[in-house]
Amino acid sequence: MYILELNDSGGDESCVVLNSKRALVGAGARALFYPTLLYNVVRNKIQPQFRWWDRVDEFILLGAVPFPADVQRLKELGVHGVVTLNEPYETLVSTSLYDAHGINHLVIPTRDYLFAPCYGDIRQAVDFIHNNASRGKTTYVHCKAGRGRSTTVVLCYLVEHKQMTPTVAYEYVRSIRPRVRLASSQWQAVQDYYQRWKERYICTSSTDTTLSCSEKTNFEAFDDSCMVLVSKSDIEGYELSLNSNVVYNKLTELSVACRVQLTSQAAIARLSCTWLRIHGHKFWRKKLQSSIGNDQQSSVRFDLQVC
Repeated sequence: MYILELNDSGGDESCVVLNSKRALVGAGARALFYPTLLYNVVRNKIQPQFRWWDRVDEFILLGAVPFPADVQRLKELGVHGVVTLNEPYETLVSTSLYDAHGINHLVIPTRDYLFAPCYGDIRQAVDFIHNNASRGKTTYVHCKAGRGRSTTVVLCYLVEHKQMTPTVAYEYVRSIRPRVRLASSQWQAVQDYYQRWKERYICTSSTDTTLSCSEKTNFEAFDDSCMVLVSKSDIEGYELSLNSNVVYNKLTELSVACRVQLTSQAAIARLSCTWLRIHGHKFWRKKLQSSIGNDQQSSVRFDLQVC
């Protein structure tokens, strides 16, 4: 691993090799593993407040490296997943033992003291914890002492799924497990994760808002009066046909039906006119006859008076 540094003038470049530093820290961590592990065990035995693990969330236990005898106890506490951030020489429980107890095991080897998991590994661990939590299952997250590497992952989980800032999440975890401590690289990893999460969240929110506005506009432009409900019975008999003869026959039938309808309407109109003409003649004939009869009677009465 190389870091490129620029001097003040910005001209000369010097490559600083960190492999030697990493190897030196790794050798020191390996040499100090068992002495520090023994120290933690003794403190756990004589100091009740020095707990091996703590429940920092409803579905998260944060703690130190478990022993094989602890697996059954973890199972009884509802643990269905374990995130191990130790290197192989620090791991005391094999994956097969976890499998035998029905516990999923995610291993993310991370060097102790000055190093933090990379962003991709943190995302993987956070998703692992969230998948278990969404099913109501607890995850045990641990490193050697439950102070730095494991705390880094837990803080990132709280940042993403509990909407805490890094500072608030750190103070919250410290209030439950006071001995947590982060190296500068580990704290920087939490800050970077928080920034990336905010970018993803803003991008997702903007996309959802755009879709919502588009859907709202389309909804407002829709007019209920334009909607026509067509049932299955309405379209029976309207099957499309590529046979020209069938189409021609249907058009012929439709033409005949129209002519019959027009002819019948004309016949009814003529009958109506004939009926009106006949009854009109009868009416005026009666009126005329009654008028003539009255004239004759008056003339008869006149003649009688003259005589």
